[in-house]
Amino acid sequence: MSSRVLMVLDSMGTGGTETYAQSLGKPFVEKGVRLHYAGADGPFHQEFIRAGYQVHLVASDLQPLTERKKVLKQAYQKVMEQEQISIVHVHQTPSGILAANAANELGIPVVFTMHGTYYPHEEAIELAQLCDAIISVSKPVQRYWLAKGITSTVISNGVDLERFHPEASDRARGTFLPNVPEDATVVTYVSRLAWQKASVCNMVLRSTKTWPAEWNKVHIVVVGTGAQVHHVKELARNLNKLRGEVYIHLVGEQTDVLPYYESSDLVIGTGRVALEAMACGKPVLAIGNHGYVGLVTPKLYELAWDYYFGDHDSIEKPSPHLISKALQEALGNREKLKQIGMMGRAWVSSVFPIQQKGEEMLALYERVRKGERG
Repeated sequence: MSSRVLMVLDSMGTGGTETYAQSLGKPFVEKGVRLHYAGADGPFHQEFIRAGYQVHLVASDLQPLTERKKVLKQAYQKVMEQEQISIVHVHQTPSGILAANAANELGIPVVFTMHGTYYPHEEAIELAQLCDAIISVSKPVQRYWLAKGITSTVISNGVDLERFHPEASDRARGTFLPNVPEDATVVTYVSRLAWQKASVCNMVLRSTKTWPAEWNKVHIVVVGTGAQVHHVKELARNLNKLRGEVYIHLVGEQTDVLPYYESSDLVIGTGRVALEAMACGKPVLAIGNHGYVGLVTPKLYELAWDYYFGDHDSIEKPSPHLISKALQEALGNREKLKQIGMMGRAWVSSVFPIQQKGEEMLALYERVRKGERG
């Protein structure tokens, strides 16, 4: 019987965790895997369906909490039994704990991918103890949780190189950025606007105050939303007013970021964003939750990966001055910048293809199905 994999997530949001799961659809389906999703609804609903998932919406707002947990666990268990699931793959807590307990009662192996260091320690340890294999998305995540007593295998994000590639889109910039002149230089920041990443976004915007006067054709595009979006909007509004024109553009949450990569001359981001942008041949200034790494050039590849592009480790803390200096150096030599972008494409193609990551994941599934510890 072919593998029947159930991915359990809190919801089908547009973050890196959800994209990680959604992106595995293509290589899994190509290998004959039957894919199922269980969790709440979200803006990525159609993307999951297009990726080959059969969607089972599981949500509850019942009170008290004990009753809600009972209903959710039963719902997960019902999907597992009806669909004859052979592997349950969880990504978050507390949904992962409920699904793992449900799977344990049915004798179904459970895999847990740890996407960062933000999990509550007690919940992460509890979930890890319920699972047959633990995956970390980066070396820093692996090291962090090892110090907490959780051993794991590193399987990084993978990129669909057929979708994310130079000139992947022939759609005109004006279609997606109607207020940005066609001859403008575009610097794009892509991230969830919450936690430290919202602070980084604000630093990027503040850095524009020290840009040279001749940079009047450089525009900033911010893709994403989150808990701190109102602070970002207020800052952008004030800076645009100060300049006397709109040069900072907030486009909000997007289920398809590709056209925004394609419209960019440089992308600021971390983790999956950095990999996808580099796959599109775009130069990347890596800044993440943890801190600043810098312009990702060949001499920084190994360090950038080891630090997960600033999300899980970093060289130093960012500041508006540091970001402004980095952008001025990067944009000061456009030909060199294009070369950096194309070299980045070659590196991502050799190290992070989604088919390779899918094969690594399926090999781990096979080991746990045979009763081996992943």
